[in-house]
Amino acid sequence: MALLALVVGTLVGLKAGAAVGTTAGIIALAAAFVILTMSGAGSRLAAAEVERREWSDARRYMDAVRDNRDRLATIRITDSDVRAMLQLAAERATRYLVACESAHSRAPLAEDALADCLSIADLYIKELDGASTERRYGLPDTDPFADARDRTLAALRDRIAILDKSILDLDGGLTSADRMEIKETL
Repeated sequence: MALLALVVGTLVGLKAGAAVGTTAGIIALAAAFVILTMSGAGSRLAAAEVERREWSDARRYMDAVRDNRDRLATIRITDSDVRAMLQLAAERATRYLVACESAHSRAPLAEDALADCLSIADLYIKELDGASTERRYGLPDTDPFADARDRTLAALRDRIAILDKSILDLDGGLTSADRMEIKETL
């Protein structure tokens, strides 16, 4: 709008003088404001710009989720149950990203849960490393982590449940079965 007012003011100013050009520019700007306000286009444009900016900011978080998902998917652990849970967390992260894209929204709680999955995996790997070193050299366990496997699995299950809930919320709170039932009844 400012550019329009500047162009109008400049064109009129070149033909009729600087004072008339300045007045024409101000009138053009005021007319544009009135037209946008009365038609409602101004508020729609403003809302669209706010949404665009918010989604642009959210993309940074989505990139972090992608990085965490990729790291979870590439962690190599010999325990098949823990490995399966990490793969499940990575798959849920992919579903979360798809849900975010379709809803143009995000769930910070889910992003924190995914980051926790990575931290939990790191703790488990460090415990395995420490236990292996202690066994190799016959050292006493100075930092006991009782039931490391079971506690890791339980913590991962909790975080995956948070991811599942967030995906469901982003998808409108309807499961696939619910959506199919709606389609069938229509």
